[in-house]
Amino acid sequence: MNSVILVKNLIEEKSDVELKQYLSNVWNQVWVDNGKVNYANLRLLKISDKIKNISAAGVNFQEKKILDIGCGNGVTLFYLRKFFNIRGVGVDISDSIVRKLKDSVKDPNLSFYLGDHRNLHMLESNQFDVILSFGVIEHFEEYGLALAEARRVLKPGGKIVLVQPHLLSFGVTQEYYLRLIGRWKFGKQKDFSLFRYRSILQQVGFEDVQAFTKPPYPDMRITRILDSIVKKVIPIWGHYLYLIGKK
Repeated sequence: MNSVILVKNLIEEKSDVELKQYLSNVWNQVWVDNGKVNYANLRLLKISDKIKNISAAGVNFQEKKILDIGCGNGVTLFYLRKFFNIRGVGVDISDSIVRKLKDSVKDPNLSFYLGDHRNLHMLESNQFDVILSFGVIEHFEEYGLALAEARRVLKPGGKIVLVQPHLLSFGVTQEYYLRLIGRWKFGKQKDFSLFRYRSILQQVGFEDVQAFTKPPYPDMRITRILDSIVKKVIPIWGHYLYLIGKK
């Protein structure tokens, strides 16, 4: 079973109450059973937690039109479609995953495109209520261009939500270590601080930029422990940097 169908089924077969219990069980496995959780379960766990954090920061997803840039196997849009009744568009640079999404997803309220954060030519301007970009723009140099394109397709008053690896985190040390031993899988990556990202967003025209940090998930155990200790002294410290800007 391909990853699109697997994660789609995980979400579709559960009610709101069942999903809450399911996520609790996943957390228990992460904490108690030595992290024996498959990738699809952990991916869904992370997405549901990020959506909770974003909603708590004041972003309303209910019945909105959402763009997910770097949508991967579609888990974020599937989750939002079921629990917030959104209309969603996903864009990803992987032709294989976009083919799988187009073959597997028949919901007329979800559509998927092959594309790049820096060039959203297939999308008309001023159409999305919320744009999501989780861990994408750090992988290329033209981050300003990418954010300008996102702003173009966002409605006036709409919001962009970035979740980025943060320079002020021991996650950077972990990245260097994985590169050193040849186990880094994510190619080129340039991490910035909260202050740099906020400046970039403001430079391309976003306003009222909110920012906060969250610790990594338990699959990064050592980084999570170290970050939690430092965050008590430096509140902006943390692996996941959330940024929310308004057009």
